[in-house]
Amino acid sequence: MITINSSGGPENKDALNGQLLELINSTTDQLNIITPKIDRFYTTELKKLTQKGIPVLFITKDRRLQISSYQPFYDEIKATPGVNVINNPNVRFLLLFNSEMAIYSGGSLDKDELERSILITTTIKEHAKLRKIAEIFSKMLPSFMRK
Repeated sequence: MITINSSGGPENKDALNGQLLELINSTTDQLNIITPKIDRFYTTELKKLTQKGIPVLFITKDRRLQISSYQPFYDEIKATPGVNVINNPNVRFLLLFNSEMAIYSGGSLDKDELERSILITTTIKEHAKLRKIAEIFSKMLPSFMRK
């Protein structure tokens, strides 16, 4: 129910990107994301998801804290109907989860960066652990959005 793998490097160049795409495309209820930044590739993938009527709750660094080359993607994702963007200056990791699975790693939602980096990825499918992750995620939300 919990697996730990490596991603990146010559042997596993696309491992994490493949897992993330699988999670995004298999989501049927809501996708929750924490990432310091997002690139064009993942912006497009999330827009496709919202076109299916699936909401996305997206926690990321404030726009002003992002490198200028990533700011247009922030603006685009923020303007996308179905995506609720929450700013948090303390985001330092990558987490995507839905009601069935979570993927936790270092890095950001940047396809090229994930291909180049060697990262430890943790995949969680145990429902009790997913509830715990949802509780932690909730603590990163503004108080009026917490359940």
